[in-house]
Amino acid sequence: MKKAIAGLGCAAVMVVATAAQGAFIIEPNGKAVANYSAGTTTSNSTTAGSGTLLAPGLTFGAASVFGGEPYTFTYTPAADIDNTAFTAGTVLNSNAGLNASGITGGAAGVYNVYLTYPQSANNSGQPTLYDVDVDGIAGSELSGSRDQNILDVPNGLGVGLWEILGQITVTDVNQAITFTIDTTTAGFVGARTAGVMFEPVPEPATLGLMGLGGLAMFSRKRR
Repeated sequence: MKKAIAGLGCAAVMVVATAAQGAFIIEPNGKAVANYSAGTTTSNSTTAGSGTLLAPGLTFGAASVFGGEPYTFTYTPAADIDNTAFTAGTVLNSNAGLNASGITGGAAGVYNVYLTYPQSANNSGQPTLYDVDVDGIAGSELSGSRDQNILDVPNGLGVGLWEILGQITVTDVNQAITFTIDTTTAGFVGARTAGVMFEPVPEPATLGLMGLGGLAMFSRKRR
């Protein structure tokens, strides 16, 4: 029995070590730009507001867009292949305690939905509203809001880094996920955006397998 557990532990470690790692990022100025659309008065900002964008994985760390809301980002797991490699545990936002899962996308399951935007002091129409729908299903699957006029990085949980809006469940990999960013009221600089990210989270069975692998290695060391 001990040998069987030890073998399973080695297999578990091998699966974790060799699995492809990544996430899918959509940027208005870079990665997967074809998955992004906005209103007719959108303007690009190469100065990223009054702060710096340091979210890992961004192609343009100092670029964002403002005006022309709503911003729309779409992701379909079956069609959109991971475009960013993250090792499990990569820090996404130390202030908020967010780390990458390192799990490959494209499958059904639970996904973390992230967003990032620069520091700013002139966004009107706040708070900024976030809404995620799956394949046009009536009613929001996920929603939230942010005050984008936060300049204090620590108290703002790391503005300019990845922030998590929440989690969404994908039951069919051919279902399109639509992430919309809008404002409460209209304004010239209603909101800013620099990108969104979809990253799968480990399934309970996977976590159990990893735990069993660790237990097997611990048992082997004691022997």
